[in-house]
Amino acid sequence: MSKNNRRSFIKTAAATSIAAPWIGWQTTANSAPPSESLRFVCFGSAGRAWGNITSMAGVTNTKLVAVAEIDLARAKQTKEGFPDAKIYQDWRKLLEKEEGNFDVAIVATPDHMHAPIAMSAMQLGKHTYCEKPLTRTLHECRTLKEYAAENKLVTQMGIQVGSSVGNKTGVKWLREGIVGKVTSVHSMNPKSWGSMDPLPGKIDTPPETLDWDNWIGVRPKCDYINREFHPSMWRKRLQFGTGTLGDMGCHIYHPWFQGLNQPVTLEVTSHGPGPVDDNSWPLNSKVHHKMKGNSQSDGDFDFTWYDGTQFPGEKVAIAVGGVANIPKSGSIVIGTKGALAIPHGGGMPKLYRDGALATDTPDPAEASSHHGQFADVIRGVSSEKPVANWDYAGPMTEAVLLGTVASRIPGETLKWDDKNLKFTNSELANKMVKEPYREGWEVKGLS
Repeated sequence: MSKNNRRSFIKTAAATSIAAPWIGWQTTANSAPPSESLRFVCFGSAGRAWGNITSMAGVTNTKLVAVAEIDLARAKQTKEGFPDAKIYQDWRKLLEKEEGNFDVAIVATPDHMHAPIAMSAMQLGKHTYCEKPLTRTLHECRTLKEYAAENKLVTQMGIQVGSSVGNKTGVKWLREGIVGKVTSVHSMNPKSWGSMDPLPGKIDTPPETLDWDNWIGVRPKCDYINREFHPSMWRKRLQFGTGTLGDMGCHIYHPWFQGLNQPVTLEVTSHGPGPVDDNSWPLNSKVHHKMKGNSQSDGDFDFTWYDGTQFPGEKVAIAVGGVANIPKSGSIVIGTKGALAIPHGGGMPKLYRDGALATDTPDPAEASSHHGQFADVIRGVSSEKPVANWDYAGPMTEAVLLGTVASRIPGETLKWDDKNLKFTNSELANKMVKEPYREGWEVKGLS
């Protein structure tokens, strides 16, 4: 770390010593040429992080340098599979110690730490891959997208299925106008990341292997409750995750959102239940968007999200020849010349005309390697942007996050000013666009 670029890394809070988050600086992007190993680090080492580590390591001529794992008990796979990789418990220490030793950062932490870590890595000039959803808040999302673009950094969001033949074919067919002018879109997923019950009224002692305060990170301090936050239940919690919609929306929106050239939300309304308290996301969401029309639609069009027990009704079923043809997880795009059913998981889309399965579909697209494509662009082997680069994945994530805001204020139609990143008729909703970081955990450019 150069003396000219050094910033204070440790900050003393009023009452106690707290390691302050990396506030970062801009440097020239540190990219490995094709002839050299592409060095990467990962924030997180289990779950999706492990999937990203093994996928990136499977790309020719790459090397895992280090991981940051806040719960050392979850680092066993990495220690065994990559014995030369360094293990840090504090992500900030990894950035401090390894700044000159890596080219790429992979962020695969709980949602609330995506933006702080990704921004800190980018401020060191590192190309960055971040799991979905890109961020927890709309402000974080817009800021990361703009910073990456301004600094010419290569980015990718972790919607791996977006590189599958099924998803890429859905995008291709929609761009070719296979359903005519789009009139409505419906996306659904049966998961239930949320709770309609209050948290248990107890406080537990965190495991010795877990740095709980660091796990909380930028969010308000709270007590540890065994199995209610870590390692996966954070998806249910308002302060840390984004519910079923945030968890699955980026996967499922992707084919139609990219295929319809990133349509913009004009207004959004939740028709499902609201949260029972300030801790948990609600279950069984149904969120309606009015989308601004573009060249692929028949004027403004409707988009509806359904999760848990919510599901599309009779009109959608008729368009695809029966309720059995609606994917349990996926999307239906309805247009003036037919309906396209796109299942989540990489399966091939199916075209229906007048409710009957059509067989005269165009040629499918070709699959690609989600991590390999990202690496090729960094190395200069490919000039094509990664399929989920943040110029695209940022606006798509914003569409998802608009739904999460609406689900916290059910029954109210929220009018959205996309250019200025604000709601024009709800100050309560605007408070959710940008939420303050915990004192002592401010991050330059985000706080």
